[in-house]
Amino acid sequence: MQTVLADRYVLEQEIARGAVGVVWRALDRVTGDRVAVKILRPELRGEAEIFESFRAEAGILRTIDLPGVVGVKDFIVTDAVCAVVLEFIEGPDLRERLRLHGPLPAAEAALRCASAAETLAAIHRAGYRHGDVKPGNLMLWGESGVKFVDFGIARAAASKTAPSHGTPEYIAPEVASGDSASTGVDSYALGLVLYEALTGHSAYRGGSITDVVERHVTRIPVKPAAVDAGLWRLVEMLLALDPGARGDLDAVAAELRRLAPRLPTSATAPIEPELRERDATASYSYDPVTPHAPQIGQGALGAMLAAESAPADGDAKGRRGLLVLGAACALVLIAAAISVVVVFTGTDAPNGDDVADPSDEASTSAPADDESEDGPTEPATEDGATPGDDASASDDPESETDTPAPDSDNLSESEDAGDDSTEGTTDANTPGSDLIGSPMPDN
Repeated sequence: MQTVLADRYVLEQEIARGAVGVVWRALDRVTGDRVAVKILRPELRGEAEIFESFRAEAGILRTIDLPGVVGVKDFIVTDAVCAVVLEFIEGPDLRERLRLHGPLPAAEAALRCASAAETLAAIHRAGYRHGDVKPGNLMLWGESGVKFVDFGIARAAASKTAPSHGTPEYIAPEVASGDSASTGVDSYALGLVLYEALTGHSAYRGGSITDVVERHVTRIPVKPAAVDAGLWRLVEMLLALDPGARGDLDAVAAELRRLAPRLPTSATAPIEPELRERDATASYSYDPVTPHAPQIGQGALGAMLAAESAPADGDAKGRRGLLVLGAACALVLIAAAISVVVVFTGTDAPNGDDVADPSDEASTSAPADDESEDGPTEPATEDGATPGDDASASDDPESETDTPAPDSDNLSESEDAGDDSTEGTTDANTPGSDLIGSPMPDN
């Protein structure tokens, strides 16, 4: 037996079910047109706030007469039923399209999101914000357009109060943090819709509702390799933490339409979402004020000094760095001392007869650290050189223990690679489109 509302609308088939209402495809006996009838759930008739929101939706839709917003045809309130009669849109919503067929081609995604951005900009100028922008509330219309449906939690744009319910996957960070809402919540959600249209996956789905909500504040999607760089700049701008940094929606729409002609017209395979920390520290890059001299920048000593240019990792590494630098300086001084001995004692030195006894010179010019703890320095030989001078730089046990090789791990440990992780999970394990404050999983 068929159900007829107001002796006019014949309910034919249920086509959608949400937290507040059930949507039917129906026939208008008067005009012969197909219509959509959204009926408030009977158990919610006694909830004053929900009833008022339902009635307000019809009023808002009557006020906003835009091509990108589903039109209102009638509003029915009786003792038995409360319903709003809407324009019927052939075809699926964006959520169903992505579920059945995967991502949209990038060119189509850009054009449909441009249509959504233009409509949202017009809704904001009319004095409202939608508050629940998501693929399930965007009906595909024509080759490249969309129509917004479900204004059940729409608010006046000037209102700072957040809606009492919304879809966790698409709420803005400021709402998740308990701050006041603005039209920027629609811009943020549009960024997530664009991401989902390009990848076939919701960016923040997975885990409990609390986990999903917290993720908006702390994490942001990583650019997939297959996504155009120009499109990704718009996604990141729309997902900015600061609502004021999300850009003008008319400008966003214009940029999407400018990009569309050069974007691929075939879709990619679905792309699993990957998230990174919003406040991830960039890798540290050392850039000295004064460049190293060419002769220092080469060889073992240059390598040790270059290693010490990296930031210290704890006090122990800092002390080790000082020992390396001190040992390097000692090597320089030893080399200088040896060169002095060679110059003044070599057989080819000019005026060799006028030079003082080199043994005294050598014994006083060497650093104190070079002396052996087992006894005094051995006497000089006849040619003025002391035994062991040739091996002093390599055989000294202190040089071996206190001068470690440059540690390449120091450089890699100073870099912060971030904490990227894949957060996406299958739809079956997620709260999906659960509404905050509502147990409905099928919206």
